[in-house]
Amino acid sequence: MIKEPLISVIMPVFDGENFLAQAIRSVLAQTYKHFELIVVNDGSNDSSKDIVQKFISITEKIRCIDQENSGVSHARNMGILASKGDLVAFLDQDDLWADDTLETQMAFHRQQPDIGYTLAHQVCFLDGISEPPAWFRLQQLNAPHVGYLPGTLVVKREILDRIGLFDTQYPISSDADWFARARDAAVLMKILPQTLLRRRIHSGNQSRHSKQIQGELTQLLRASIQRKRNAE
Repeated sequence: MIKEPLISVIMPVFDGENFLAQAIRSVLAQTYKHFELIVVNDGSNDSSKDIVQKFISITEKIRCIDQENSGVSHARNMGILASKGDLVAFLDQDDLWADDTLETQMAFHRQQPDIGYTLAHQVCFLDGISEPPAWFRLQQLNAPHVGYLPGTLVVKREILDRIGLFDTQYPISSDADWFARARDAAVLMKILPQTLLRRRIHSGNQSRHSKQIQGELTQLLRASIQRKRNAE
């Protein structure tokens, strides 16, 4: 019998007690069962660690790493470095996967072994707020659209080794920088048509820091232009 590839799921957590249990349950509910879940507790001040420990007491699939508060980019990197999987996936503490997220993406990686990473579609929904926040109003709500974010990403470890980890100089936009580096390196990727992520929009989303994000995006765009010039 051929052994299924192991997928390492990385979940960074900072003060995530409101939604963390739901996020973990959505990982444990996956129809693809050969995975490990690495929760990186980024110096939480609430009951996040206790919530994780309750799940650890009932399943061996979960590990928890504690670190001083260093930001989501550093937390994701810590999880990657501690992981053992052939492929790596990510889920934020407040988002939810469809039950077949890993199975769907793993099936495509089997069919197209030259693909370095896959993305999928997401649906955004409001939680605890009646109107979309200002930073979100130009995006789609309750309608499937491409998720250019870690929550829909399944990437081969060899690609992470080639492209590198998340750049911690971008506290919020390190994922956008990673995608830019992968694109500049001509990594083959595929956007799947399935909607595999439910992204929760609430008052505590990190994306609310729109001015900081804009500055980071400008910086990483300049870095991408410089990489292309260096390659000429």
